[in-house]
Amino acid sequence: MQHDADQNRHSAERASETHPVILRTGEAPSRRIQDPPSDEIESLTPAAYPHWIRTITIFLTGQTLSIFGSAVVAYAVIWWVVLTTGSGWKYALIIIAAQLSQALTTLPGGILADRFHRKTLLIGSDIFVTCWTIILAIFLLRGFESFWLIAAILCLRGLAGGVRLPAEGAVIPQLVPENKLIRINSINATLVGLNYIAAPAVAALLLAALPLGLILFVDVITTVIGVGCILAVTIPRVKSRIEAPTKITGYATQMLDAGRYVMAIPQLKRLAIIMVVMFIVVLGPANMGPVMVVRFFGDEKWMLAAIEMVWSVGMIAGGGIMAIWGGPKNRMTLALAVTGMWGIFSIGLGLSPNIWVFLVVMAVFGLTLPGFNIVSMTSVQERVPEHLLGRTMGLINFIMALAIPLGMVIVGPLADVINLRVLAVVCGVIGMIFIGAVSLDRGPASRLYAPESSDGD
Repeated sequence: MQHDADQNRHSAERASETHPVILRTGEAPSRRIQDPPSDEIESLTPAAYPHWIRTITIFLTGQTLSIFGSAVVAYAVIWWVVLTTGSGWKYALIIIAAQLSQALTTLPGGILADRFHRKTLLIGSDIFVTCWTIILAIFLLRGFESFWLIAAILCLRGLAGGVRLPAEGAVIPQLVPENKLIRINSINATLVGLNYIAAPAVAALLLAALPLGLILFVDVITTVIGVGCILAVTIPRVKSRIEAPTKITGYATQMLDAGRYVMAIPQLKRLAIIMVVMFIVVLGPANMGPVMVVRFFGDEKWMLAAIEMVWSVGMIAGGGIMAIWGGPKNRMTLALAVTGMWGIFSIGLGLSPNIWVFLVVMAVFGLTLPGFNIVSMTSVQERVPEHLLGRTMGLINFIMALAIPLGMVIVGPLADVINLRVLAVVCGVIGMIFIGAVSLDRGPASRLYAPESSDGD
């Protein structure tokens, strides 16, 4: 009897939740705030997906190759800086240069993704990045190896990334039926993990055999292939009925529309707060992994490659598990569990007695990362309407792009004056305390279910 009563109460709680579910058939959902005017969006009904598997396969293939080339170049550049300078603040600076510039453009990039053809934005941003990569390669090959030049070019590349990421995040729901989103996002996370297994190994080999200037052309070649794949895919256009802003205040107003929509949904607001705090406090030390290895265990290139590869092996395993399992019915449970583990892993990195323990901790750290990222991404894609999705993805990417540099701003300079082991342990403890406090805060925001399950089990 008590069991039945608990089940009935649980079902009633879930049924009473107000999820602004976006139905692709055009039915207007119940929402907490007033919606902006609807847009005319091509191909949103299930009948629009007869060849969706082929379409998303081509699209993800192009993205995977493009990410691979960028990752090889990124690792080569970062390791070049670490190995030639050994400086914690210089390492932090090149990370900040790329991430902060991306944060500056991801908000306007989200607005552009809602107003212009997303296919054009994806191709244009890739071409922009390729042009600056070629320029940097020419300078390096002519003997001008300046740290500040590299930081400046990474900053410019990041500007295009801020435009590209919201468009990419908004395109996937246009190509995939809604009930397949979490599995496609999981597969995409697995592909990214596969990239980051191969990329460090390739970067280490190339860095040992070739000058940095020649390595940059790997990114150029893969970008050309990626653009070709995007050209081969039909991406529906969004024909916005919302008047285009003519002033900066107009753009700010449209971004605030997306922000208010997200913050009106308790579950998404909770995820955003967790993301900001944990990305700053815990992922800051984790992103100092190469510096930790050099300081704790030596500067052998195989160790630098190994930490990235085991991290990626973990991400692949995590993405694969999510693709098969799909996560628990209450997705907030998974989000809280994995972010709580991050605090433990940060402590583990700081206390690792040798490189082998360090590698194991990095592997399990990577294993948990897709759980939070996939839950966050899919929940946004399911609950935000198409005409706000670009801006919302821009807002999420802005939070991520800003939080990571903020963490590096704190940890990077401190790493040159305080033992990195101590920093990692302290940050881990703070993260665990925060997640413990959030987990004890019960209420509607602790329940996050897939839209199709909102009526009960």
